[in-house]
Amino acid sequence: MAGSVPGGGLRRRFCPGGRDQGSWQTRLAAAGFASLAYDKPGSGASTGDWTRQTMADRAQETLAAVRAVRSREDVLSDAVALIGGSQGGWVAHLAASADGRIAAVVTVSGPGVSVRVQEEYRLRHQLAAEGLSSADIRQALLLLSDQIQRVRSGDDPARVHAAQAHWHDAPWYPLLAGTTPESIAFIAGIADYDPAPALAALHCPLLAIFGADDLLVPVQASVRAVSDSLREARHADHTIVVFPGADHSIRIYTGTGPAQVKGAATPRRRGLRASTNSSSPGWIAECRWDLISEGRGVADRPRIGRCSL
Repeated sequence: MAGSVPGGGLRRRFCPGGRDQGSWQTRLAAAGFASLAYDKPGSGASTGDWTRQTMADRAQETLAAVRAVRSREDVLSDAVALIGGSQGGWVAHLAASADGRIAAVVTVSGPGVSVRVQEEYRLRHQLAAEGLSSADIRQALLLLSDQIQRVRSGDDPARVHAAQAHWHDAPWYPLLAGTTPESIAFIAGIADYDPAPALAALHCPLLAIFGADDLLVPVQASVRAVSDSLREARHADHTIVVFPGADHSIRIYTGTGPAQVKGAATPRRRGLRASTNSSSPGWIAECRWDLISEGRGVADRPRIGRCSL
């Protein structure tokens, strides 16, 4: 970090990972923003175990990073914002709701629904895009439900994992959120998290960005949920943008190479559901205009932000 510039914190989804945020840091620096990204507990050079953290733990960890950024003389302490990608959007909402000094929040494919609803959507759409059968998808959903219910009831996650051993070699099993005792305990522990209270308590500006062809996050449901929470809270400064044809990483498949589903989560063009089909953009146009209008107030002219990808 150099110069007297605004600061930003980067949060990512719940998976092993660290400070490498691809081109985010260089792009932010080119725009005049300092940024901080760090290794999550148990990743890179950090000790600990991210699978033992609650959503509140992750938010407090983020606020500790914010305090570290604010302590630097070369950063404007009153201009620190949060960027949360994917499930990191939940963390960014929650952290900002607990710190009235956060200047802004940007979420990229940040769900507006609960963890369980998002995971169920992901399994239905990602497994279908991988060519797996309806029976496979139903079984995967049953295992997710079983994991959550048994751990909630006090069952040892190791026993839950062992009881599902028959399915460990299934082609879809690695795509479950819970594939080890530790990850089963983690997903069961956060499954009920709903971002609505954090959104209702948000006081800073919010920019929420989605890709209409996202296989991991229910975009239409998330747009509605975020909009409803902010409207009910009379939040005055928010913008929601949906990019037609874009995936979870806000990238558009051009057809010049193989459609990557695993990891990159770029949808194959076959089998897309109507709710995420870019060839049927009516709900996108409706939500985009209405939501931006709501965010700016009735008397104000809606503003549509420009993004460079």
